[in-house]
Amino acid sequence: MEVAILIIIIISVIVIVFIEAMIYMFLRSKFQAIDTISDSASKLDGTVSTIQILSGNLFDQIAGLTKLQSELKLNFQSFYDMLIMKPSVKGKVGEGIIRFILSSFPEKLWKEQYKISGSGIVDFAIFMPPDNKILPMDAKFSLPEGIIGKELEEGEIVFLNKEQRKKANTSVIKRMREVTKYINPLAGTMNFALIFIPDSVYLALTNETLSTLQSNQVIPVNTSGLISTLYLIERQYISIRISKAVDRLVDIKSTIESQFSKISDTLKKAETQVENSNKNITNAIHQLKSAENKIFESFGLLEE
Repeated sequence: MEVAILIIIIISVIVIVFIEAMIYMFLRSKFQAIDTISDSASKLDGTVSTIQILSGNLFDQIAGLTKLQSELKLNFQSFYDMLIMKPSVKGKVGEGIIRFILSSFPEKLWKEQYKISGSGIVDFAIFMPPDNKILPMDAKFSLPEGIIGKELEEGEIVFLNKEQRKKANTSVIKRMREVTKYINPLAGTMNFALIFIPDSVYLALTNETLSTLQSNQVIPVNTSGLISTLYLIERQYISIRISKAVDRLVDIKSTIESQFSKISDTLKKAETQVENSNKNITNAIHQLKSAENKIFESFGLLEE
Protein backbone atom coordinates (compact mmCIF):
# COMPACT_ATOMS: atom_id res chain seq x y z
CA MET A 1 0.00 0.00 0.00
CA GLU A 2 2.75 2.39 1.01
CA VAL A 3 4.61 1.51 -2.20
CA ALA A 4 1.49 2.30 -4.24
CA ILE A 5 1.11 5.67 -2.49
CA LEU A 6 4.82 6.44 -3.04
CA ILE A 7 4.48 5.58 -6.73
CA ILE A 8 1.42 7.84 -7.00
CA ILE A 9 3.29 10.68 -5.26
CA ILE A 10 6.30 10.26 -7.56
CA ILE A 11 4.06 10.20 -10.65
CA SER A 12 2.22 13.29 -9.38
CA VAL A 13 5.51 15.15 -8.85
CA ILE A 14 6.68 14.20 -12.34
CA VAL A 15 3.38 15.31 -13.85
CA ILE A 16 3.49 18.60 -11.92
CA VAL A 17 7.07 19.23 -13.09
CA PHE A 18 6.04 18.38 -16.63
CA ILE A 19 3.07 20.75 -16.47
CA GLU A 20 5.26 23.54 -15.05
CA ALA A 21 7.75 22.95 -17.86
CA MET A 22 4.95 23.14 -20.43
CA ILE A 23 3.61 26.34 -18.88
CA TYR A 24 7.14 27.79 -18.88
CA MET A 25 7.63 26.90 -22.55
CA PHE A 26 4.22 28.34 -23.37
CA LEU A 27 4.94 31.63 -21.60
CA ARG A 28 8.46 31.81 -23.03
CA SER A 29 7.14 31.34 -26.57
CA LYS A 30 4.49 33.96 -25.97
CA PHE A 31 6.87 36.58 -24.59
CA GLN A 32 9.48 35.90 -27.27
CA ALA A 33 6.86 36.62 -29.89
CA ILE A 34 5.86 39.81 -28.05
CA ASP A 35 9.52 40.90 -27.86
CA THR A 36 9.98 40.24 -31.59
CA ILE A 37 6.85 42.19 -32.47
CA SER A 38 7.92 45.03 -30.17
CA ASP A 39 11.36 45.10 -31.80
CA SER A 40 9.76 45.16 -35.24
CA ALA A 41 7.48 48.01 -34.18
CA SER A 42 10.48 49.95 -32.88
CA LYS A 43 12.33 49.47 -36.18
CA LEU A 44 9.19 50.43 -38.07
CA ASP A 45 8.87 53.62 -36.04
CA GLY A 46 12.50 54.52 -36.81
CA THR A 47 12.00 53.86 -40.51
CA VAL A 48 8.87 56.04 -40.61
CA SER A 49 10.79 58.84 -38.90
CA THR A 50 13.55 58.52 -41.51
CA ILE A 51 11.00 58.77 -44.32
CA GLN A 52 9.46 61.87 -42.72
CA ILE A 53 12.91 63.53 -42.63
CA LEU A 54 13.63 62.51 -46.22
CA SER A 55 10.24 63.81 -47.33
CA GLY A 56 11.05 67.16 -45.72
CA ASN A 57 14.40 67.21 -47.55
CA LEU A 58 12.65 66.31 -50.77
CA PHE A 59 10.27 69.28 -50.49
CA ASP A 60 13.22 71.57 -49.64
CA GLN A 61 15.11 70.37 -52.72
CA ILE A 62 12.07 70.91 -54.94
CA ALA A 63 11.64 74.43 -53.54
CA GLY A 64 15.35 75.10 -54.12
CA LEU A 65 15.11 73.81 -57.69
CA THR A 66 12.14 76.08 -58.38
CA LYS A 67 14.11 79.03 -56.98
CA LEU A 68 17.10 78.22 -59.20
CA GLN A 69 14.88 78.11 -62.27
CA SER A 70 13.44 81.50 -61.32
CA GLU A 71 16.96 82.86 -60.85
CA LEU A 72 17.88 81.66 -64.33
CA LYS A 73 14.92 83.54 -65.84
CA LEU A 74 15.75 86.71 -63.90
CA ASN A 75 19.40 86.30 -64.87
CA PHE A 76 18.50 86.27 -68.56
CA GLN A 77 16.31 89.35 -68.17
CA SER A 78 19.13 91.15 -66.35
CA PHE A 79 21.56 90.16 -69.13
CA TYR A 80 19.17 91.47 -71.77
CA ASP A 81 18.59 94.76 -69.92
CA MET A 82 22.34 95.35 -69.56
CA LEU A 83 23.08 94.41 -73.16
CA ILE A 84 20.70 97.07 -74.49
CA MET A 85 21.58 99.69 -71.88
CA LYS A 86 21.92 103.30 -72.98
CA PRO A 87 25.13 104.54 -74.58
CA SER A 88 25.53 106.83 -71.56
CA VAL A 89 26.01 103.71 -69.47
CA LYS A 90 28.13 101.81 -71.99
CA GLY A 91 30.40 104.81 -72.45
CA LYS A 92 31.86 104.52 -68.94
CA VAL A 93 35.27 102.90 -68.92
CA GLY A 94 37.53 100.89 -66.66
CA GLU A 95 36.88 99.59 -63.16
CA GLY A 96 33.73 101.63 -62.70
CA ILE A 97 31.68 99.90 -65.37
CA ILE A 98 33.07 96.47 -64.48
CA ARG A 99 32.07 97.00 -60.87
CA PHE A 100 28.64 98.12 -62.07
CA ILE A 101 28.22 95.01 -64.25
CA LEU A 102 29.49 92.66 -61.54
CA SER A 103 27.05 94.14 -59.00
CA SER A 104 24.35 91.84 -60.46
CA PHE A 105 26.74 88.86 -60.63
CA PRO A 106 26.65 86.26 -57.77
CA GLU A 107 28.99 87.43 -55.00
CA LYS A 108 30.50 83.95 -54.67
CA LEU A 109 31.82 84.16 -58.22
CA TRP A 110 34.06 87.23 -58.07
CA LYS A 111 36.43 89.31 -55.96
CA GLU A 112 37.92 92.75 -56.48
CA GLN A 113 41.63 93.42 -55.92
CA TYR A 114 42.39 89.73 -55.62
CA LYS A 115 45.91 88.53 -54.80
CA ILE A 116 47.22 85.71 -56.99
CA SER A 117 50.12 83.85 -55.43
CA GLY A 118 53.37 84.80 -57.15
CA SER A 119 51.62 87.11 -59.62
CA GLY A 120 50.45 90.14 -57.68
CA ILE A 121 47.03 91.71 -57.23
CA VAL A 122 44.63 91.66 -60.18
CA ASP A 123 41.78 94.14 -60.53
CA PHE A 124 39.08 91.45 -60.61
CA ALA A 125 39.04 87.67 -60.23
CA ILE A 126 36.20 85.55 -61.60
CA PHE A 127 35.81 82.10 -60.03
CA MET A 128 34.88 79.68 -62.80
CA PRO A 129 32.43 76.86 -62.06
CA PRO A 130 32.58 74.01 -61.28
CA ASP A 131 36.09 73.98 -59.73
CA ASN A 132 36.51 77.71 -58.90
CA LYS A 133 39.56 78.25 -61.08
CA ILE A 134 40.52 81.91 -61.19
CA LEU A 135 39.91 83.96 -64.34
CA PRO A 136 41.99 87.15 -63.95
CA MET A 137 40.53 90.35 -65.42
CA ASP A 138 42.47 93.57 -65.87
CA ALA A 139 40.55 96.85 -65.95
CA LYS A 140 43.29 99.49 -65.90
CA PHE A 141 43.66 100.11 -69.61
CA SER A 142 43.84 103.82 -70.34
CA LEU A 143 44.47 105.80 -73.51
CA PRO A 144 47.77 107.67 -73.75
CA GLU A 145 47.50 111.43 -73.33
CA GLY A 146 46.81 113.20 -76.60
CA ILE A 147 45.52 110.13 -78.46
CA ILE A 148 42.08 111.73 -78.77
CA GLY A 149 42.96 115.31 -77.99
CA LYS A 150 40.12 115.88 -75.60
CA GLU A 151 38.61 114.42 -72.45
CA LEU A 152 35.70 112.10 -73.10
CA GLU A 153 32.40 113.04 -71.54
CA GLU A 154 30.45 110.35 -69.70
CA GLY A 155 28.69 108.21 -72.28
CA GLU A 156 30.63 109.61 -75.21
CA ILE A 157 31.90 107.11 -77.78
CA VAL A 158 34.22 108.40 -80.52
CA PHE A 159 35.59 106.81 -83.66
CA LEU A 160 39.36 107.10 -83.92
CA ASN A 161 41.22 108.19 -87.03
CA LYS A 162 44.04 106.14 -88.58
CA GLU A 163 46.80 107.63 -86.43
CA GLN A 164 44.76 107.35 -83.26
CA ARG A 165 43.90 103.71 -84.04
CA LYS A 166 47.60 102.91 -84.47
CA LYS A 167 48.47 104.46 -81.10
CA ALA A 168 45.52 102.68 -79.47
CA ASN A 169 46.66 99.28 -80.79
CA THR A 170 50.19 99.91 -79.56
CA SER A 171 48.83 100.84 -76.13
CA VAL A 172 46.73 97.66 -75.98
CA ILE A 173 49.76 95.45 -76.77
CA LYS A 174 51.76 97.23 -74.07
CA ARG A 175 49.03 96.65 -71.50
CA MET A 176 48.71 93.01 -72.60
CA ARG A 177 52.33 92.34 -71.60
CA GLU A 178 51.51 93.51 -68.07
CA VAL A 179 48.39 91.35 -67.90
CA THR A 180 50.11 88.06 -68.83
CA LYS A 181 51.77 87.91 -65.39
CA TYR A 182 48.39 87.08 -63.87
CA ILE A 183 48.16 83.84 -65.87
CA ASN A 184 49.53 81.27 -63.43
CA PRO A 185 47.81 77.85 -63.54
CA LEU A 186 50.07 76.58 -60.75
CA ALA A 187 48.41 79.20 -58.51
CA GLY A 188 44.93 78.07 -59.57
CA THR A 189 44.23 80.39 -62.50
CA MET A 190 42.84 79.60 -65.92
CA ASN A 191 45.36 79.46 -68.76
CA PHE A 192 44.12 82.82 -70.08
CA ALA A 193 43.09 86.23 -68.76
CA LEU A 194 40.63 88.97 -69.72
CA ILE A 195 41.54 92.56 -70.46
CA PHE A 196 38.74 95.11 -70.50
CA ILE A 197 39.00 97.55 -73.44
CA PRO A 198 36.79 100.69 -73.69
CA ASP A 199 34.27 100.47 -76.54
CA SER A 200 35.89 103.26 -78.57
CA VAL A 201 39.28 101.50 -78.50
CA TYR A 202 37.84 98.01 -78.98
CA LEU A 203 36.35 99.09 -82.32
CA ALA A 204 39.84 100.17 -83.44
CA LEU A 205 41.62 96.87 -82.73
CA THR A 206 43.24 95.35 -85.82
CA ASN A 207 43.35 91.68 -86.73
CA GLU A 208 47.08 91.73 -86.04
CA THR A 209 46.50 93.04 -82.51
CA LEU A 210 43.74 90.52 -81.87
CA SER A 211 46.02 87.71 -83.09
CA THR A 212 48.82 88.88 -80.78
CA LEU A 213 46.46 88.99 -77.81
CA GLN A 214 45.19 85.50 -78.59
CA SER A 215 48.68 84.03 -78.90
CA ASN A 216 49.47 85.43 -75.45
CA GLN A 217 46.25 83.97 -73.91
CA VAL A 218 44.81 87.43 -73.25
CA ILE A 219 41.21 87.91 -74.35
CA PRO A 220 40.00 91.49 -74.98
CA VAL A 221 36.41 92.30 -74.00
CA ASN A 222 34.39 95.47 -74.38
CA THR A 223 31.20 96.27 -72.48
CA SER A 224 28.84 93.92 -74.34
CA GLY A 225 31.54 91.23 -74.58
CA LEU A 226 32.08 91.32 -70.81
CA ILE A 227 28.34 91.16 -70.12
CA SER A 228 27.95 88.18 -72.48
CA THR A 229 30.94 86.38 -70.91
CA LEU A 230 29.66 86.87 -67.37
CA TYR A 231 26.16 85.80 -68.40
CA LEU A 232 27.48 82.50 -69.82
CA ILE A 233 29.55 81.90 -66.66
CA GLU A 234 26.56 82.57 -64.41
CA ARG A 235 24.32 80.39 -66.55
CA GLN A 236 26.81 77.53 -66.17
CA TYR A 237 26.97 78.15 -62.41
CA ILE A 238 23.18 77.97 -62.04
CA SER A 239 22.95 74.96 -64.37
CA ILE A 240 25.46 73.08 -62.20
CA ARG A 241 23.43 73.93 -59.09
CA ILE A 242 20.25 72.70 -60.79
CA SER A 243 22.02 69.50 -61.85
CA LYS A 244 23.20 68.89 -58.27
CA ALA A 245 19.67 69.57 -56.95
CA VAL A 246 18.21 67.06 -59.43
CA ASP A 247 20.82 64.46 -58.43
CA ARG A 248 19.91 65.06 -54.79
CA LEU A 249 16.22 64.51 -55.61
CA VAL A 250 17.08 61.20 -57.29
CA ASP A 251 19.11 60.13 -54.22
CA ILE A 252 16.24 61.03 -51.87
CA LYS A 253 13.76 59.18 -54.08
CA SER A 254 15.95 56.05 -54.03
CA THR A 255 16.39 56.27 -50.26
CA ILE A 256 12.64 56.64 -49.68
CA GLU A 257 11.98 53.61 -51.89
CA SER A 258 14.56 51.66 -49.86
CA GLN A 259 12.91 52.74 -46.59
CA PHE A 260 9.47 51.69 -47.83
CA SER A 261 10.95 48.30 -48.77
CA LYS A 262 12.31 47.97 -45.22
CA ILE A 263 8.86 48.79 -43.82
CA SER A 264 7.31 46.11 -46.00
CA ASP A 265 9.90 43.53 -44.85
CA THR A 266 9.38 44.51 -41.20
CA LEU A 267 5.61 44.14 -41.43
CA LYS A 268 5.95 40.76 -43.15
CA LYS A 269 8.37 39.59 -40.44
CA ALA A 270 6.03 40.80 -37.68
CA GLU A 271 3.11 39.04 -39.35
CA THR A 272 5.13 35.81 -39.56
CA GLN A 273 6.10 36.12 -35.88
CA VAL A 274 2.45 36.57 -34.90
CA GLU A 275 1.45 33.50 -36.91
CA ASN A 276 4.26 31.44 -35.33
CA SER A 277 3.29 32.69 -31.88
CA ASN A 278 -0.33 31.64 -32.42
CA LYS A 279 0.83 28.21 -33.61
CA ASN A 280 3.08 27.81 -30.55
CA ILE A 281 0.26 28.81 -28.23
CA THR A 282 -2.13 26.32 -29.92
CA ASN A 283 0.45 23.52 -29.69
CA ALA A 284 1.10 24.31 -26.02
CA ILE A 285 -2.63 24.15 -25.25
CA HIS A 286 -2.91 20.78 -27.01
CA GLN A 287 0.10 19.49 -25.09
CA LEU A 288 -1.35 20.71 -21.77
CA LYS A 289 -4.67 19.06 -22.60
CA SER A 290 -2.87 15.81 -23.47
CA ALA A 291 -0.90 15.96 -20.19
CA GLU A 292 -4.12 16.57 -18.29
CA ASN A 293 -5.74 13.54 -19.90
CA LYS A 294 -2.73 11.36 -19.02
CA ILE A 295 -2.88 12.49 -15.38
CA PHE A 296 -6.56 11.72 -15.14
CA GLU A 297 -5.95 8.39 -16.87
CA SER A 298 -3.18 7.54 -14.36
CA PHE A 299 -5.57 8.08 -11.47
CA GLY A 300 -8.48 6.41 -13.29
CA LEU A 301 -10.42 9.68 -13.38
CA LEU A 302 -10.71 9.94 -17.19
CA GLU A 303 -14.26 9.34 -18.29
CA GLU A 304 -14.79 6.21 -20.29
